[in-house]
Amino acid sequence: MKVIYNLGENKEAFRNAVLVIGVFDGVHIGHQKLIQSALKRAVELNGEVVVMTFSPHPVHVLRPDVYLPLIVSLRHRLKLIEDMGVEKCIVMEFTKEFAQLTPQQFVKDFLVRYIQPKEVFVGDDFRFGKNRSGALEDFQKIGEVYDIKVNGIGSIGKDESQKIGSSMIRDLIFQGRLDEAAELLGRPVSIYEKVQSGDGRGKQLGFPTANFYPKVQIIPPVGVYAVNVVIEGKLYRGMANIGKRPSFHEENEGVNVEVHIFDFNENLYDREIRVQFIKKIREEKKFESPQFLIEQLKSDEKVSRDYFRNFAQK
Repeated sequence: MKVIYNLGENKEAFRNAVLVIGVFDGVHIGHQKLIQSALKRAVELNGEVVVMTFSPHPVHVLRPDVYLPLIVSLRHRLKLIEDMGVEKCIVMEFTKEFAQLTPQQFVKDFLVRYIQPKEVFVGDDFRFGKNRSGALEDFQKIGEVYDIKVNGIGSIGKDESQKIGSSMIRDLIFQGRLDEAAELLGRPVSIYEKVQSGDGRGKQLGFPTANFYPKVQIIPPVGVYAVNVVIEGKLYRGMANIGKRPSFHEENEGVNVEVHIFDFNENLYDREIRVQFIKKIREEKKFESPQFLIEQLKSDEKVSRDYFRNFAQK
């Protein structure tokens, strides 16, 4: 997928563009429905789907006092959008200046000037322009001026009374209700990041780990989890510790994620992998000696392997 970070510098014309606009934090099943609708329409128009997303999250710019972790990082968001079959994605830098544009200026100065879309797809609760003054109906009226059809798609779950939202999914992950969050995401709760260097403690204990230090993304509550690990399209099983490693650190700058992949011994440093949190095994706890910790890790591995074995038989 081609990712365009500066729309003004893009030299390649869009072909009968069907544009999809949204933050798409989480790329949940409501977002997927929106993008799939655009993909279907692009085939009918012999055009291409172009997704426009925003970074940083508008709330981080307009309300920096509000704590709002992302469901997925920008890297992960782009990967999920690409996996749906989208060929081009525009990442608009969201700034205070950008937020001051009127709905008319946004359509004229960005959409018409640079993209010239045939149709636009947004959520039916889409708001845009200064002070969120533009609603779907306003977008449709402005679109008529430039011969752009604007479609609003609802984000409804299996229960017709349930409207899916990123805040709902965020709350479920915070509470550790991963199965419910996964149902709304259309996939397991996961991270997709580059493996970073650790202190090598896991390798010394006989359980080498891939290490992550998520800063802006929400992760499940502290504890040990059975996980799926996807590396270059191949699925592995493993277990992950989310926490502050109390057995070795009295204080820690923040929560980290350590993933031990079963039956795998390649070097993953600086490689991008996806970790899916499937089942919580136990809470994190402090061990009095490395030997006690090793025995617990052996038990965790057995529990995780047994879970996956039983899960596969269902």
